Amino acid sequence: MTLPPSPPPCATMAVDLTADDYAEFAAYVYRRPELRRRRYLSHLRFAVLMVVVLLGYLVWQTWDGHGPNWGALLPVYFEGLAVGLGILALLALAYEFLLPGLVRMNTRRMLAKRPDGLFLGRHQLVFGAGGIKDSIADASGRIDWDDVRRVEETPQHLYVILGTLQGVIIPKRGQDAATLDAVRAQLRAHVADAQLLGAARPQ
Repeated sequence: MTLPPSPPPCATMAVDLTADDYAEFAAYVYRRPELRRRRYLSHLRFAVLMVVVLLGYLVWQTWDGHGPNWGALLPVYFEGLAVGLGILALLALAYEFLLPGLVRMNTRRMLAKRPDGLFLGRHQLVFGAGGIKDSIADASGRIDWDDVRRVEETPQHLYVILGTLQGVIIPKRGQDAATLDAVRAQLRAHVADAQLLGAARPQ
């Protein structure tokens, strides 16, 4: 009889969270395919609205009591459509290029208005069978594994994704390879969608 593998031992990590960590997480989330698709759909809806509204406006302008003057309408319509869609495409591309910087700036501004210490500073994280316990100097809380949608790792962070814009930020700087590997073992054991990198390297 084969016994089920024993769960990995609890992993403990102390991290110092800064405004830059939150800013990088916010920019990372907004670059994810999920939100990028939403933005593209929003651009597409606006383009369709432009096509319909421009056509309706020109039909109204050229209506002579029997119908629109298609000979006068179509050249103006296609010329206006080309200009409008071209401007929309340029604005959409510019927005995608500028978005990470804007998101970082807004995140830092929001954190500057919350000097309560719940977000920034030293956090003690414990990864165990029940979830992730997060403790600061005078407060603590726990995130159950069932609330975790996925885990993604970058060269600088581990991100425990809870929702579209929510997650636990785990900076890897200052951590040794053994600690990072113990945390990865817990994440692999409890999160089905854990997109982790290779062997840990000291940061």
